[in-house]
Amino acid sequence: MINPNQIKKLIKRVLQKIDLYSPEAAEFIYNIGLVESRYIYIQQISGPAVGVYQIEPWVGVDTINNYLQYREELMKKVSKACYLNWSYFTSPVEKDWEYILTTNLAAQIVFCRLHLRRIPKKLPRTLEEQAQQWKVFYNTAKGKGTPEKFCEIVQKYG
Repeated sequence: MINPNQIKKLIKRVLQKIDLYSPEAAEFIYNIGLVESRYIYIQQISGPAVGVYQIEPWVGVDTINNYLQYREELMKKVSKACYLNWSYFTSPVEKDWEYILTTNLAAQIVFCRLHLRRIPKKLPRTLEEQAQQWKVFYNTAKGKGTPEKFCEIVQKYG
C-alpha cells in the first residue's frame, strides 16, 4: 500500500496544479482510491479498469472528448500537471490512455477529479454522502460496490 500521508500530499499537489483543489475533493479522491484499490492494485482483477482509482480507459477518452475539449485552459493545465504531450489530448486513443491511466499516478488523480467534476452535484462533505455519490456516479448501478462497503473500507483503512 502507498503511504497514506504521501498519497494525500500528492493528491493535494496535483489538484493544486490544475486549480481544482479543495479539502473535500482531496478527501473524496483519497477515499475513492481506498475503496477501489486500497492503493494496492493497478489493474482490475476481471475487467478493463486501471490505476488505483480503477478508471476505465474509455472514460478517460470520453472525459477528454466531451469535457476537456471545451475547456482548453483546463486541458493545458492537465497536460502540464500529468507531464503529457498535448497530442494525447487533441487525438486521444483508448490504448494510449489505458497505459497512461495505469502508469501515471498524476493522471490517475486528475482523471478521478475530472470524473467528480462532471457530477451535477456539490462535492460531498460527509463519509455517508461520499458513499452515496460514489455509488451512483463512480461505481454505478453496474458495479458491485455498495455505500455500506465504501464506509466500511474507509473506516477500516482510512
